[in-house]
Amino acid sequence: MAAQAKILIVDDERDLVDAYVRLLERSGYRCIGAFDANEAIRMIDAESPDLVITDLSLPDANGIEIVRRVRAKSPVTPIIVMSGHNTAGLHEAAQAAGANLSLLKPVSIAELQRVIGEALAR
Repeated sequence: MAAQAKILIVDDERDLVDAYVRLLERSGYRCIGAFDANEAIRMIDAESPDLVITDLSLPDANGIEIVRRVRAKSPVTPIIVMSGHNTAGLHEAAQAAGANLSLLKPVSIAELQRVIGEALAR
């Protein structure tokens, strides 16, 4: 299943989303990108991704809202949150909302591939 998994990547840094999509698709994943929370929520509802990677800091909402939306739709979909800031309580709040893993940016593609593989294997 992992090689055919559909991954939603949410970040307001378009270059980062484009790079992750390109690199993860080379690994056999199907990827879709969103650049804000509203777009991500539409994609979650329409696409039912197998895994969601989201930044915690988005221009129109907190990434925790995305975690809550995914959890409301699917209690088993793996969710990885990322942030460039090690803000006290933010990563803990994301995990309390249902995120499986919290990463501090920048995240190498090798590390991202490793955690995606582990998350999809569960």
